[in-house]
Amino acid sequence: MSDLKFSALWALSGIVIGFIAIAIGYWILHSPVPGYQIVVAPGIAAANLFTEEINLWPKIAIMLAGQYLGYFTIIFAIKKISNLR
Repeated sequence: MSDLKFSALWALSGIVIGFIAIAIGYWILHSPVPGYQIVVAPGIAAANLFTEEINLWPKIAIMLAGQYLGYFTIIFAIKKISNLR
């Protein structure tokens, strides 16, 4: 399996993790989940590029896209570094 395909498949876990953290915090706990800012850091960085005045669902979509790109980049870099050894 190529490094790109491996990273792309495992980056989907970032979307799942991000959505679960958002869903639990927003609909169940009504406050952030402990460790939320660490787990969803790529999504928060992507959402901070835009104004806070956008609606909830577009903001969640931007956050999840950021999650995917962030996790993809991290997984790809780790995979490339581990292949150098």
